[in-house]
Amino acid sequence: MSHNNKCLRRQMDRSFASIGVVVAAGLLMSCQAADDNNSVDLTILEWSGYQQAKYHPEFNAKYGGQPNVALFAEEKDAMQRMRNGYRVDLIHLCANSLDEAREAGLIKPLDISRIPRWSDISPSLLQVEDVQVDGKYWLAPWEWGFSTVAYNPEVVEIENATYDIFIDPRFKGKTALTSSLSVNHIIAGVIGRWADPLDPTEEEMKSAPEIFTKMLENARFIWSDGTQLEQAWVAGDVSISYVFGSASLRMKKTGIPIQVVEPIMTWMCGLSLSANGAGSEQQAYDYINAMLDPASGVALFDQYTYGHANSKTVDLLDPEKIEGLGIDDPANFFERGLYTGATPPAKERKLYQLWFEAQAGLD
Repeated sequence: MSHNNKCLRRQMDRSFASIGVVVAAGLLMSCQAADDNNSVDLTILEWSGYQQAKYHPEFNAKYGGQPNVALFAEEKDAMQRMRNGYRVDLIHLCANSLDEAREAGLIKPLDISRIPRWSDISPSLLQVEDVQVDGKYWLAPWEWGFSTVAYNPEVVEIENATYDIFIDPRFKGKTALTSSLSVNHIIAGVIGRWADPLDPTEEEMKSAPEIFTKMLENARFIWSDGTQLEQAWVAGDVSISYVFGSASLRMKKTGIPIQVVEPIMTWMCGLSLSANGAGSEQQAYDYINAMLDPASGVALFDQYTYGHANSKTVDLLDPEKIEGLGIDDPANFFERGLYTGATPPAKERKLYQLWFEAQAGLD
């Protein structure tokens, strides 16, 4: 996922200048800090866009201003910064990163008795893999949704589209790839007909180098900022890509031609308590509770069309706007698509290596 932020985007535009660059090291910065005249003692590692005050007005009212926020574009970059000693109180993780963060000792279990709105969280979200381990919760769910592979039907003619469009030589120079390696591995797994794209066998992974190479050869560029992709899409430069669910809905609503390819990829993210926090733990819990306010969920839906963890949020949304989105039924929503969970670490490392080798082979 990615959201618009000028400070972040300027640095990313310099970092992703060519297809040969996938992840810009150290793409983390503090673009927003707390007002000196408030009582805030909280630092958060956050996705760009979610730091906005409209998502936690209750916290700002109580403590007089915004928390300190360091923004990131990739979770692995954020976790590496914590490994290097950067001290934060909360980190906004997706559920598929929880196992890695927990094993690395970066996060600690939540004391849910300190989160008054915990009982309002949709039960199905608490059952997502890795959220609860050994009876302890490691994430307070906040947002959930889907991403998708899509194409522009006015530029390319495709019948019965599948993920194979990423390697079809007819579309060379018309595809774009996300900078998220985990997503690219899932796409490759679907193309390769792996039984479980998130947990391929050793035999299945033998097909990865060829698939990766074909994906990279076809790609016009690799993007990390959704704005870059949408501009190229409208210009007709790119017609096939992985697209954030919120973007696909917005594009369709505004008349930009887009056709979704099944299966959609479902995901869920939220807030985890850092194991090396230096600020106020009480403020960390108050922040989580503020983010679970249904008013926060309304702002989230209005901005990104994502689902909110609080089951009461849906009652405040326009029924016509949520019709057909699955926002009112998270349990069924997650059963529909391909959940983007975690890949076993050893296999993930091997897939990363194979990806970089394929990339190097094109240089």
